[in-house]
Amino acid sequence: MSARRHTIIALTTIIALTGMFSVRRVVADSSGASMTRADGSSTQISALTRWLATGEQHTCVVLDDGTLKCFGSNSAGQIGSGGTLTLGDGAGEMGDALAAVRLGTGRTVRAVSAGALHTCVLLDDASVKCFGEGSKGRLGSGAEDDLGRSSATMGNALLPVDLGAGRTAVSLATGGAHTCAVLDDASVKCWGDNGDGQLGLGDTAARGDAPGEMGDALAIVDLGWPSGVTTRSLAAGDVHTCAMSSAGSVKCWGSGANGRLGSGDEVSRGDEPGEMGASLAVVSLGTGRHAVALTACTVVEQCAGVRTSGTHRHRRSATAERHRNERVAHLARVVANVVNSAVT
Repeated sequence: MSARRHTIIALTTIIALTGMFSVRRVVADSSGASMTRADGSSTQISALTRWLATGEQHTCVVLDDGTLKCFGSNSAGQIGSGGTLTLGDGAGEMGDALAAVRLGTGRTVRAVSAGALHTCVLLDDASVKCFGEGSKGRLGSGAEDDLGRSSATMGNALLPVDLGAGRTAVSLATGGAHTCAVLDDASVKCWGDNGDGQLGLGDTAARGDAPGEMGDALAIVDLGWPSGVTTRSLAAGDVHTCAMSSAGSVKCWGSGANGRLGSGDEVSRGDEPGEMGASLAVVSLGTGRHAVALTACTVVEQCAGVRTSGTHRHRRSATAERHRNERVAHLARVVANVVNSAVT
């Protein structure tokens, strides 16, 4: 097959996949949308979902022995195999042939959460490790390097996310390109992309993509709960985040497009000073009603905030558009590698 024909096939593939992502984004608010709790509380859907997480095009499962296996697309190392080959699409790749993700000597997994192109795990020592696409600091590594594309970046070499002196995590939530955690003191910290204020820090600057941004330097998200009320769980969409309190109240911040914040408008919140804390209104769920479970929707028909007609159906924030472009760019690199290998 000629190099020219390989190039045509590659370009055709990229164009087709670009269209697929455009359609998918119309019918899906978030590809990550995972919410997990380490204790598997019976009042949370995480009692089951903490063992299973799906990203844009990859899946991770915690097994009965506390190991983690992931399969699917692997363009950014998001399945943690130490390479970039897709797994699960060919004969002989699953079952015993599918190796467990190396997360460090003696470490087991309590919970897993998957973003569009990255994966985070809560380990048995209450530490957090993330791998996959590193852009915008979503891995909390203090850099933007992908982790998991090489075996040298996994296992003991994959360092825990610095949550602050003495702090550990009790639950995780991953969005399209950001990650949030409820810590052992019931505080909330978020890092990664912040183009729509989804980190809840009163600006749009990413966190975790440069040295000195994590640990004690990473500010706690101010949710303004009443005295005695704490954050029970988190859920993250593509470019927004929601928290549920111990009293069953829900607050959401980030992109307000399509009403995903439940605020009665499409205004983003958390991207400017003065919008968090007591200023961030509780989502109205009805007279006398309170929440017992929280997640971010992935299917249009199940999401009250995503309209399927009119101009709102095609509304997309600049950040969501950038996430789509990132995925297309990754696919372009994968296809280019295939073409180069075939030509040479």
